[in-house]
Amino acid sequence: MNSISQPIGRGVSNLNRNDVQLVQRLLNRHRLQTSAAIQEDGLVGPKTIAAIEEFQKRVVRMSMPDGRVDPGGATFRALSNTSTSPVAPSSPAGSTTVVYKDTLSSNERIVDLYCFNVIKMVMENAGCSKGVITSTIRTPEEQVDIMYRNAKTNLAGQYSLYGSNGDAVLKVYEDNKQKPEAEVKRLMVAKVKELLQNNRRVSLHVTTAENYRLKNIIDIGVNSTQAAAGASFNKSKITEAFTKAERDGYINKFIDETHKSNNCWHVEIVPNAKPLPA
Repeated sequence: MNSISQPIGRGVSNLNRNDVQLVQRLLNRHRLQTSAAIQEDGLVGPKTIAAIEEFQKRVVRMSMPDGRVDPGGATFRALSNTSTSPVAPSSPAGSTTVVYKDTLSSNERIVDLYCFNVIKMVMENAGCSKGVITSTIRTPEEQVDIMYRNAKTNLAGQYSLYGSNGDAVLKVYEDNKQKPEAEVKRLMVAKVKELLQNNRRVSLHVTTAENYRLKNIIDIGVNSTQAAAGASFNKSKITEAFTKAERDGYINKFIDETHKSNNCWHVEIVPNAKPLPA
């Protein structure tokens, strides 16, 4: 079996280029199709370290990735003990792919591979060539940015979208909307955090990374998917396919929000809840 002679990654010398190249090659074999391949040049830079951390989060399940691969350590064992072909290789022309929206940060790109494949299955069943994930985990600040922006446009519509917890945050906006934007957002964030302390969530997207791994909360945007899929896009067929996947037990909960202001398919998926068809 391949091995490395010294640690590779963050905070170490990375002098053995053969070791670095081996780690880079293994990382590329296990990358998601939504992640670009890193150069196998034997040099450790930000992209290699980011790829190590992404692998540690997604596969090793480290809550605090250290960006380092040690000889015989958990990260190297995981890299070595799984398939030698890419986890999600680039798909041939004409097949279905699922990608993140370009605007999502690296911290938001934590969807489990199983959940990716459930969404891919749905898109395939709907005859759609591409699906675009537009929202995953959110911080309170990110949630407030969304709520503030939408409330400025249509406050009544936002009240109809959220439950009582969200309404409490929207009331903060309504009562303070004449104040400077930064101040209004600060007050809204404080309300979101206050609710969280009492186990009340404004949105299921607002959670910890640890809880998110137990159940992935994902929005697939209608507009982004339509733009990416082109002529293969059919909203009603995709909605029907999501409904069937929920009925068949692959999706824990599906909410059709395509007629609401956020215009998306909202799914909640427990990773590996049911084996996917071969």
